[in-house]
Amino acid sequence: MRLIDGFVLAGGQSRRMGQNKTALLLGGKTLIDRAADALFPVANTVYAVGNLTHQITSLPIIQDHPIMGDTRGAIVGLYTALVNAKTEWVAVLACDLPFVTGELMTRMVDIMRHGAELQMNDVDAVFAEQPDGRIQPLCGLYRRDRCLPEIEKMLSDGEWRLQQLGVRLKTRVIGFSEIKDIQGAEFLFFNMNTPEEYRLAVEIEKRCDSSPF
Repeated sequence: MRLIDGFVLAGGQSRRMGQNKTALLLGGKTLIDRAADALFPVANTVYAVGNLTHQITSLPIIQDHPIMGDTRGAIVGLYTALVNAKTEWVAVLACDLPFVTGELMTRMVDIMRHGAELQMNDVDAVFAEQPDGRIQPLCGLYRRDRCLPEIEKMLSDGEWRLQQLGVRLKTRVIGFSEIKDIQGAEFLFFNMNTPEEYRLAVEIEKRCDSSPF
């Protein structure tokens, strides 16, 4: 039994994109559906978090929980996911990371569970390392009862930068060397926020489709 709830983070204003990026198509699927497909192999249920309608997605929708009257910022979506999760561990994935795959999420969960078998009970979250050495907190696994209070403290301190999670939480960072064998690894953390990045994503998708792996 998979004791993990999955959440596609689909909030944000899409200002740099100039249109609602959640409904953009890539490889014949919306960005929300691509993210959901990556989460389904590891999650009991997958939810979409954001100010969405069922015209965009058939996933169960959870509206962003306003923080101090503000629904902007990725940390709002993460907070909303943790507040609504029903499982100890929570998998989150932002829809603007369109090349994250089920293989990556499965690898992350396997590493998390292996750590639990080794009594790594002090781990609060599992993040993957990007090729540039930075962590990507919007593709991660979070232990709800430990992470939610820390995120609430961050917000009360006026700290909205997600990269601070790597400092405040006890994390297991999966090095890029541990996932570089995954097909298309160099594009896993490609972040798509502008029309130019969308056009590049379309080209990457075509290249991956034609690549003889």
